Amino acid sequence: MALIQWIYNSKTGAVIQLPSPAAYLQLKSGLGWHGPFNSKTEAINYYNANKAKNPGWSAPTSDIGETISNVPGAVDETIQQGLGLSDANIQSWLIRIGEILLGIVLVGVGVAKLTGTTNAVAKLVKAKI
Repeated sequence: MALIQWIYNSKTGAVIQLPSPAAYLQLKSGLGWHGPFNSKTEAINYYNANKAKNPGWSAPTSDIGETISNVPGAVDETIQQGLGLSDANIQSWLIRIGEILLGIVLVGVGVAKLTGTTNAVAKLVKAKI
């Protein structure tokens, strides 16, 4: 195993050289890293051999400006894939959170009514008990 290895990121197109432990951590991160490769040429050849099966992959680049410009889209895509976020899913989550909060208020008011004491929730909603 080489001390320094090349890795390629299919989401940003970055082809970078890292020490083996850092490269290993990047490869296991699930953020689109592939490798390790012994040279930059091997990383580029890996992209060329697999780009037909993976049309969404970014072309390898060593231009830091181009790589950085690809990062926001890659991050957004990773978050949406990892969390399963979509507009409908976010709306569903917000509805569930609202239901939970309303349930907490109702339980608090009910407990206060049953015990004849006021609690923080009853005071918050100014329920007459």
